Amino acid sequence: MRKFAWGIVAGAVSVFGGLAAAYGAIATIWPDNLPAPAITRLVLFDEKLRFLRQHPEASPTILAVGSSITWRQLDGNAFDGMTRGTAGGFLNGATGHLRVHQTQDLVEFYLDQYLAVRTVLIMTGPPDFADCSTEPAAMLDHSDGAAYAFGDWPAAYFYFRYFAPQRYARTAWTLAERRDPMVGDLFLDDYGSGPLQVPESKQHGLRYGLIDLDPACSGVLARLSQTLTAQDRGLVVVFTPIHPDYRLQYPDVVAWLDRVARELARATSTDNTVVLRLNASPAYEEADFFDAFHLQWPAVQRLSTDIVQAIAADPRLGAVEMSKAAARTRPAASPSPM
Repeated sequence: MRKFAWGIVAGAVSVFGGLAAAYGAIATIWPDNLPAPAITRLVLFDEKLRFLRQHPEASPTILAVGSSITWRQLDGNAFDGMTRGTAGGFLNGATGHLRVHQTQDLVEFYLDQYLAVRTVLIMTGPPDFADCSTEPAAMLDHSDGAAYAFGDWPAAYFYFRYFAPQRYARTAWTLAERRDPMVGDLFLDDYGSGPLQVPESKQHGLRYGLIDLDPACSGVLARLSQTLTAQDRGLVVVFTPIHPDYRLQYPDVVAWLDRVARELARATSTDNTVVLRLNASPAYEEADFFDAFHLQWPAVQRLSTDIVQAIAADPRLGAVEMSKAAARTRPAASPSPM
């Protein structure tokens, strides 16, 4: 019986050891053929860390952080004038499925690495305020995330440390398709944004229903504002456009968000913070959306220019070096694929 048990153990060690060795070899020789190591709880976030690892030249003065509402709805070209065209001067560090308290934790993670940041940009909407009570704030171990994204540690180490063969295999099967520019959910442009242009045949209506909003989320951004102001940094919070049909069907959600936005503006009136309330903007119509909270690429370009103009016109963000040309910057025709 004991020999049988040891045989099972030896077999398991051999199988998993072989898998680990194979993943380590692929990670060293053909790194693009594997998903990023499973350092975080989200494949989307893992891929963002790999993007940062592959772009060591980034030294942003303007850093965007947040959920997919930030990640998918920024055109970095519109911000080039504000950073005087400096390579890596604007970075979209956002990822999917974050709540506002997780965004706050991610801001702290980034600012430990990007010391040149003068302004943090957060775009937000109802899903970000759904649960700040039970969801843990940290999406990753900061030390390991920094070692992988910003250090010189070999990728193979993280594949061994965060060994997840089923997750890697499942993601690898569709990795190339998911990186297709403008249609793949893992596509990242040169700025770290993941914009989408979703064909009508693949749209599924609003995709979001009634959202159970958590009061514990409402004060997070005000506390972050105070922290950034104390660091002589600025904060821009954009309450982004919401699909007109969603506003009609779920007025209580929209009213709650409006109240949060007004309270945030009052609480940060003496901070280096600008609050832009665009959630009911008539400039964004049904055809501009592919679901309740996300805009198609042409509308993203317009939104990005609107934000740049608002930032450039506000004296509270004087810490950011701007040129007058920033307010006239128009987005390019399309994002550059990686």
